[in-house]
Amino acid sequence: MDAILLPLMGSVALVFAKMTQGEAARWAEKQFFAALVVITIVTVRTVIMCDETWLLHTATLATMIVGALVVPGYDSSLAT
Repeated sequence: MDAILLPLMGSVALVFAKMTQGEAARWAEKQFFAALVVITIVTVRTVIMCDETWLLHTATLATMIVGALVVPGYDSSLAT
């Protein structure tokens, strides 16, 4: 269960960051970046420790980075 919690959290944060508008979009982007930092730290730890979930965490991190760049979202700069 621990191995699937972080990828799920990252996916939900990415979806919310891309689907929200206005002031909620700023909050969702902050949550996404916080999740990205946490998943990056956990990924580095799992790779260093040669944990069996390193591939799952690395794939999640890659998906979050590519998804943030590729998936179109609403323009949060319009938030006032």
